[in-house]
Amino acid sequence: MKHVFNLFLVLGAVATISSCTKNTYENYPGGVPYDVVSILDVRPIYKGQDVTLTKEMLYGGTRLEAVVISDHTEGNLPEGLLVVQDNHRLNTLRGIAIDLGAAAAGYHPGDSVMIDILGSTLTRKNGILTLTNIVESKVTPKGKGILNVNIITTAQLEADPNSYESSLCVINKSCFNPAPQPGDEIGGVKTINDGFGDLTLYTDPSVSYAQDAPYLLAAYVGIPFSKRDGSIELRTRDGDDILNMGSSRQDLIISGFMGDPKGGDGGNEYVQMIATRDIDFSITPYSIVFCANAGTSTPAHLDNGWATGGQRTIKWNITSGSTKKGAYFYFGFQNKKINGNAGTVSFPAETNWYQKNFATSGTNKGDGGLFRASSFSTSGPWPNNGNACGVALFKGTTVNKTSVPEDVLFVSGGGTIYEPNNDPVYGYLICNNDWYSMYSIAIDQTTYKPKVENSFYYRSLGNATNMPYAVNEAHPTAPADGGLFNMMGGVYNIPLGKWTTARKQTVVELFQKTEDDHEAATIANIEAGRGGPNDSLITKIVE
Repeated sequence: MKHVFNLFLVLGAVATISSCTKNTYENYPGGVPYDVVSILDVRPIYKGQDVTLTKEMLYGGTRLEAVVISDHTEGNLPEGLLVVQDNHRLNTLRGIAIDLGAAAAGYHPGDSVMIDILGSTLTRKNGILTLTNIVESKVTPKGKGILNVNIITTAQLEADPNSYESSLCVINKSCFNPAPQPGDEIGGVKTINDGFGDLTLYTDPSVSYAQDAPYLLAAYVGIPFSKRDGSIELRTRDGDDILNMGSSRQDLIISGFMGDPKGGDGGNEYVQMIATRDIDFSITPYSIVFCANAGTSTPAHLDNGWATGGQRTIKWNITSGSTKKGAYFYFGFQNKKINGNAGTVSFPAETNWYQKNFATSGTNKGDGGLFRASSFSTSGPWPNNGNACGVALFKGTTVNKTSVPEDVLFVSGGGTIYEPNNDPVYGYLICNNDWYSMYSIAIDQTTYKPKVENSFYYRSLGNATNMPYAVNEAHPTAPADGGLFNMMGGVYNIPLGKWTTARKQTVVELFQKTEDDHEAATIANIEAGRGGPNDSLITKIVE
């Protein structure tokens, strides 16, 4: 009897489990499922074939609660589509198009709506994922809502268009590719580039802003739509969706650096640069500033940014010599070795090398001129691990708390380096380059128009990009002491005045001498055009 009782117990449990797997939301007496479903859950229901939405598919839901992002006033969006978005689940912003016919023109950005989608059809109409069979009576206005925006790159959009289609997106720091010529207009099918790839921008030639000249550098706020052929295009809604972002033109760029040579670092570290125009440093002097931000560094706060001095920043001036457009230029110290003082290979005599002395006893003060005297240790200006460090190039030899770099890159992100609540703000100023943008885009929740907001500092909104301290398989933990060169490969387009491919760190191990089946590293390992093995990884200049 005991075994029979256990058998009934098991069968009863199986029956209970089975009953819960079907129409689960109906199996709790008095329980009513929330009838609002998120767009994040609706979009995956489409599997390549039209599907009529049922309550079971919608997890017991019947309605969307969303905010309108479409505006048909100018006529640049696909006609008859009401485009809405929400972020109700996982705080993930997703959008979808509603085929509402002429009624779609009666809604405007920021309108909050409740839409009955039960029985509607999920399909791809002209390539766009769309809910059809929805009449206007199924759309209930609910006042005004919060209008959010996805800030993305073209690479993110191209890699996952389904996640961003029909949502409001910002593609920042973009320019026409090829570079706009006098008389060029916004209207028509154009290609924009944000440094992470190319994207099609479509502007109907009949809209009022179609004849506007493109900005050299712009932020494009718009809605991505898929096309019949599977490609994707971005459409702005009106002229206010195109914002001037200034310029990202750079005359001198950082293309690599040796931050941890084999053996002692003092006097052996260097920075590699490439000029995008001819520069005579006796006429147009530069300065190079390194920063270090260990927890014990003094002062405790960046009261003067790059000009803080102390154990935080150190500056050297570049006031003589010259470099040619497209040529390599080095800032380094007295040992002038490819990889550490014990290495067998020095930089060739003809290398365009700007040399300073780095003290290997006492402290290093650089060339001075900062808010307080610098006091760096003898181990080199680059830390080997830990909190954030970085390097910045400045036009001129005067650097103060308001000086904007010509180029800047950071390693890591820790330490007391950004204090936005301080008045004035403490932090390191950045510039418009491939990694950083001095301006971000937000939506004004009163007008529902995009607006430009200042984002001047490293770690401020959108400016957290950095590289890790150099490691590789042979030296997996920093400090590696492995002679690891940081190759910063990208593509800088001189006519466009911007990066068309953002820099990417590639760690290249350099060897001091020929041994263990390795050849001693030479300048060909870190420069293109010398027959070396790493040409494809090195920054390229395009004219």
